[in-house]
Amino acid sequence: MHLRFLSLLVGLAAALPGRAALAQVVAPGQGGEVNPVRVTATTMELSFGTMGQGQGRVIAVALSNNGMPEPLAAVDNQFYKAATVFGQGDPLGKGYVIYAGPGHSVTITGLQPDTYYYFTDAEYNADGTSIIYNTRGSSMSTRTRSAPVAPAPLPVELTAFTGTVDARGTALLRWTTASERNTAFFAVERSADGAAFAEAGRVAAAGASSQPLAYQWPDPQRLTGPTYYRLRQADRDGAVHYSGVVTLSPPAPVARQVDVYPNPSAGRAVQLHLQGYGGESLTLRLADALGRPVLAQALAPANAQYLAPLALPQGLPAGTYFLTLASTSGPIRKRIVVSD
Repeated sequence: MHLRFLSLLVGLAAALPGRAALAQVVAPGQGGEVNPVRVTATTMELSFGTMGQGQGRVIAVALSNNGMPEPLAAVDNQFYKAATVFGQGDPLGKGYVIYAGPGHSVTITGLQPDTYYYFTDAEYNADGTSIIYNTRGSSMSTRTRSAPVAPAPLPVELTAFTGTVDARGTALLRWTTASERNTAFFAVERSADGAAFAEAGRVAAAGASSQPLAYQWPDPQRLTGPTYYRLRQADRDGAVHYSGVVTLSPPAPVARQVDVYPNPSAGRAVQLHLQGYGGESLTLRLADALGRPVLAQALAPANAQYLAPLALPQGLPAGTYFLTLASTSGPIRKRIVVSD
């Protein structure tokens, strides 16, 4: 009886260490997902595991043939080392581990442009000595973007495109180039609203030059409101390039005014001063107090300010006269006293 009890105790003691060594970890009940957040030619930012039920997760990445799946099944009781640079983490199937831990995002670097990569999320539970995976989470493939192509140098190195407006509302566009290659012509385009442009004139280009060149183009159409200009440079191969937009406005209108002085003349030459009539065709008439014509003259002031002697007939008798200036805005009448 005592011998049998002692044997039972010995057997129980022998069994206890082995039972303590058995793993108590079970796989997570639900796998995790993985999704790309931001993709460039050489990097990818991923989010993952927000739906998983594991203590943590292992994210593996492999090259993919046109987006086809690749075997990336994590092995139970194997702890993986991760590296965010593709190819530097522990191998897993045909890929590499890029993340292992409790987090939910990572940015992978070292990828190739315009290439498919396949991702998978293996949720896990662990107790420090054992780790069990749920490999039934969602997987997906994503292609990196194409590498940016450096722009070819423009055939024309445009250094300036400007414009000015004179007192009559005529615009003059000027531009300069530092060099030209294979250029055909420059087209000046005009717009009234800054959106719809139409060609207004052309200037032949040099074709080829390594020296600074200056061009100009006067707009034959006078400005009546804000006007937008841009330059379209055309190459001999048919390619076109556009400049920035220049906005020009007509000069602010000058109040119209007609003055005659000295008045009375007191024996001196009479001066006619016109303001605000630049660029107009005018007719000037002078009549005596009875309405009889004394003088008729056509005027075309070049500028907004016009000053010139009034060509009174020689021997004009002293007295009161009436000067009438006819313009597009209507006539203006002035009383003049001619005295000795």
